[in-house]
Order: sequence, then structure tokens, then C-alpha cells
Amino acid sequence: MSPDAFTADRIHREIKKLIMAGKFTPGLPLTVQSLADEFGTSTSPVRDALNRLVGERLVETQGGGGFALPEITKRNVYHLYSYHADLVRTIVKVMVRLDELGSPPAFVVNKSAHGLALAYATAEFFSLMASCSPNPEHLDAIVQTGERLAILRLHEGPIGRQGEELATLWNVTRSGNRNATRVAMWQYHRRRLVRADQISLAATRMS
Repeated sequence: MSPDAFTADRIHREIKKLIMAGKFTPGLPLTVQSLADEFGTSTSPVRDALNRLVGERLVETQGGGGFALPEITKRNVYHLYSYHADLVRTIVKVMVRLDELGSPPAFVVNKSAHGLALAYATAEFFSLMASCSPNPEHLDAIVQTGERLAILRLHEGPIGRQGEELATLWNVTRSGNRNATRVAMWQYHRRRLVRADQISLAATRMS
């Protein structure tokens, strides 16, 4: 692998981390030259990294070969949560090896989780849950969707008590009670679907 390829891979990871942490404003352009200056490299690996992020739907292309983060609207927030709910519903039907879920992190149980740490814990839970499916495509789908949800999970404040909610969801799922898990998952997603406008507004204002 060429040095430029190594650089593109590193920049891809760094830009993705910044996007998921809410460091870029949704809808605004990502300037290739500015990013190249920030990372101390040429524009070529930056463009390669951004094109890879386009494939992951974390970045969009603009006319003239530019790049930007996707805009956040009530409509696309609703659809993304709804799609995640559909994936989870499918996984709940087939998941096995629930002992692999383990216990929720202590900082979630003691209700001290917030912000980025809570968003990471949420992504970890759903990835572990998807790992309990015998179909590996479920894990890939959950991880990719979770990356697109990351910025929204940072702004779920209107929902309230997300840490307590996640701990409960984690314990219900690992209990092996499929019906209780299905109900808990639906309640989790419904709380977000009915507040899609508030979450989209919070993410747009605070980014």
C-alpha cells in the first residue's frame, strides 16, 4: 500500500471521528484544501477519504466536485430512526448467544452517562446485539446506520433519562425474553420518532 493510501485511511478515520462527535456543521461544505492543511497533507488523500465517506453516506457530494455534510431535517431524522427500528426488529427475531451482550457499562447503570460517552455506549449496545444474529449482514447494517445516527444521539436531550433507558434496554435484551425485548425496542424508537422535530432542531442549532 502506498504512503498516500495510508494517509487517506488515517484521514478517513479522523474525519469520521469528527463527524460522529458533531464537530462539523450539518449541511455546510467540507473544504478539501482546508482539511489538507489541517492534516498536513496534500489534497489527494483528503479527497480519497471524503469519497470513501460518501460511500458510507456520512458525506455528500456537491456540484463541481465539492463535499458537504448531509443536512438534518425532521423528515430524514424520522426515516433514519425508523430504518434503525426495522433493522432491530429483524435482529430480535433471530438473535442467539445473548450471554455475549454482557452487562451494561457501570457509568450507564449509575446514570452518569451523558453526551458523547452515552452515544458511544448506545452504539456499542446495538452492535453487540447485532453480533448475536447469525446473519453477519445485520451487524454491518447496524454499525453503518449507527454511524449516521451518531450526531443525532448527541442531541437526544428532549427525550430525557437516556442513560437509564439504555441500561434497562440492555438488561431486558440480555434476559432472553424476546417479547419483552421487542416491546422495549419499540418504545425506545417510538420516543425518538415522536420527537424527530425536536432532535433535528437541537442537532442543527448546537452543531
